Amino acid sequence: MNHRENELIQAAQGGDSRAFNELVRLNDRRILQVAHGILGNMQDASDAYQEGLIRAYRNLHTFRRDAAFGTWLTRIVINQALNLKKKRRWKQRFPLDDTGQEASLQVLDPASGPEEILVSSELSAEIRAGLDLLSDRERTVFVLKHMHGYRLREIAVMIECAEGTVKNYLFRATQKLRDALGHHASASGERTTSSS
Repeated sequence: MNHRENELIQAAQGGDSRAFNELVRLNDRRILQVAHGILGNMQDASDAYQEGLIRAYRNLHTFRRDAAFGTWLTRIVINQALNLKKKRRWKQRFPLDDTGQEASLQVLDPASGPEEILVSSELSAEIRAGLDLLSDRERTVFVLKHMHGYRLREIAVMIECAEGTVKNYLFRATQKLRDALGHHASASGERTTSSS
């Protein structure tokens, strides 16, 4: 934790809402993306993010500086995202929304031909469907690790479990996605062989 962040935390805990807003601004984009990765659409991610910020502000006095502020705030938003996901399950089956999701899963070369674009969009749809097969914890760990680059130790703090448990979630998530996408890998292998 750097000196400036420490000053902002101290001021925010003393009731300075501008200091809190500055702390949020330093972390907001990445945290919103994490919520989006867990929930699958931006509307729900924004709801979870806003609820998380309200909860963080109300509980700012409980922040102990044993973790980075961004990690603490991310943990709160993750919990809100998981709670929202559970609530939505009671109302209806929760399909992923296409809004912005493909951009986080693929990057197309502008020179891509129609076949590459078709294969890439099919793969994105299969990845989204594969993510639906994961448990909430598996999906959360997978998103934090592979889409946002957090270290296992950081993820363990965010989801409040042991690092070994995070490794198990990540292993199971990877296996499920590998199984779900297995036919795609064999199909692309056949295309490569036939075009040689």
